[in-house]
Amino acid sequence: MQHLKDRRNRHRIACYQTWEAQLTDYLFKKGYEKGGFGPVAWPDRWLFRDFLARYQSSIGGQESELLRELYLSTGIHTSLPRRLRDRDAKVRAQAAKEIAAFRLDEPAEHVPPPVAERPWRWKPGLRMEGYLDQVLPLLNDPVPFVAHTAALALTQSRNLKFAAPVLAWVMREELYQRERLLRVLEGFGPTLLPWMKEHLESPDQNPDPWILFALLVGSHRHRESQPRLLWLLDIPNVDLRASVLKALIILADPSVYQKVLGFASSPAWEIRTQVARALGVLGGPSAVPDLLPLMADPVYEVRRNAAQSLVDLGHSGVSALTWLAEDPSADRFARDIARERLEWADERGHL
Repeated sequence: MQHLKDRRNRHRIACYQTWEAQLTDYLFKKGYEKGGFGPVAWPDRWLFRDFLARYQSSIGGQESELLRELYLSTGIHTSLPRRLRDRDAKVRAQAAKEIAAFRLDEPAEHVPPPVAERPWRWKPGLRMEGYLDQVLPLLNDPVPFVAHTAALALTQSRNLKFAAPVLAWVMREELYQRERLLRVLEGFGPTLLPWMKEHLESPDQNPDPWILFALLVGSHRHRESQPRLLWLLDIPNVDLRASVLKALIILADPSVYQKVLGFASSPAWEIRTQVARALGVLGGPSAVPDLLPLMADPVYEVRRNAAQSLVDLGHSGVSALTWLAEDPSADRFARDIARERLEWADERGHL
C-alpha cells in the first residue's frame, strides 16, 4: 500500500513539474495562440484538474479565463451532476468547490484545443449554466462541511438569486454560529445589503436577519447603510442594538455620537459594553467626561472597554486614568480598572 502511494506521489510530482513549464508558456508566452497547451493523458485528467485549481484562485483577467477554458476542454465538468449526488461527502463537496473555482455558470469566451487524449465533444458558443442550481440542494446536506462548501460556491457567484436560500441556511444555525458564517455571506459582496433592505421582514417581527445586516455593514464598511443602522437602533432588541453599535464603531462617523451616548445608561450590559468602545472612537478626547462614569459600571466588560477607550485616546485619556487611579474618593472598581489598564499600557509601551 505504501509503495503504491509513493508511486502515485512521484507520478503527481512529475506531472506537476511538466505542466508548470507548459502553463507558463501557455499563459504568458501566448502559447494559447500557437500550439495550445499540449496533450494530457486521459487517466491524468483528474490530476490536471487539481493542478489548475491551485492557480485559479490567484490568477485574474485573461489568464484566469484561459485556465477555466483549459479545465473545460478536459470534459470533466460533464460528470458534475453525477458527482453532486455522489454517496461520498468528499466527492459532493469537491464538485461544489469545482463549480465555484472555475465559474461554470459563466459563458466561455473561447475554447482552446482539447488537452486530453480522449476529448469530449465541444459545441462552439456553448454556455455553461445550471450548475449552481444543482448545488442549491446541498445546502440541506446532512454533512455540515458539504453544506458549508455549497454555500461558499453560491455566494462566490455573487448571484443574488441565491441570497434567500443561503441566508435561510445561515439563520438555521445557532446564534453564536452566525457571526462565524458571516464570512460566507460576504462572498456576495456589498450588493447583498440593498437586497436585504428590500427583502427582509420588519425588524419588529424578525430582528435576527437584521443582526447579520448590521455586521455585514461593518465588514463591508458600507457607509450608505448608516441611516438604516440608526433606524435599527430604535428597535428594542439587545442583540440587534449591540450589533448595530459594532458597525457604527467601524464606520466611525462622529455625527452619530449623541445618538450612541443615549445608550450609555441602557439596562443591558451588552449594549453598554459596545457604547464604551464607541464613545472613544466617535468622540475623541471630548468623550473623556462621558467615559468616566462607565469606569464605575458594575459589569467588568463595560469598565474594561471604557478604560481601553481612554488609553486609546492618548494623553488626555491616560491623564484621566492616572487621576482616577490616584483619587482615594473614586469608585473602587473604577480605581482598580484604571490601574490595570495603566499597567497594561505601560507593559506594551503605550505610555
